[in-house]
Amino acid sequence: MKNLWILSAPNPNMPLRGPTQTMITPDEITAAVSGALRELFPEEPVYENIAPQDFLRPCNLMELTGIALGEISPGGVELLYTYRITDFVEEGQYNNGPLPLLDLRTMLLLGLFAKGYLKAGDRALKVRSCTTVRKLDLTETTAILSLAYNRTDFDSAAVLPMMEQLTLQTNTKEDTSI
Repeated sequence: MKNLWILSAPNPNMPLRGPTQTMITPDEITAAVSGALRELFPEEPVYENIAPQDFLRPCNLMELTGIALGEISPGGVELLYTYRITDFVEEGQYNNGPLPLLDLRTMLLLGLFAKGYLKAGDRALKVRSCTTVRKLDLTETTAILSLAYNRTDFDSAAVLPMMEQLTLQTNTKEDTSI
């Protein structure tokens, strides 16, 4: 069973106690967001970080645009992950899309984050905010997700095994000659 966070008191200024939590990587979070988009629009491509020049419409482009650190207590911090999801619809005659369809798709995207969390592995990221901007043939949805950690989770000794595993996975992916 994985370790869970336990607040020592309802006071948010009190430090977190209990065992430290295993860190989750941005790639794992990106995979969870991408998977949720694929479930929402199963017949459509989901591009991560870069869309090809001749990308298919309708589709979604998902990008991790930033990671920030915030304090939640003397002993705890949260990592804030900002994702931008660009939802493209078919272009119309004047480089615009069908606005009612775009609005419906936007509501579906907002619904993806409306429950207040997004599951990634054995963790649940809290949805801090979710906003959209509509343009002619696309909407841009910005979602900020957060995870809480103890400050000690960022010590070299705690992070080193994860970095070694990521290095091993990267080296394995690069060596395709075997």
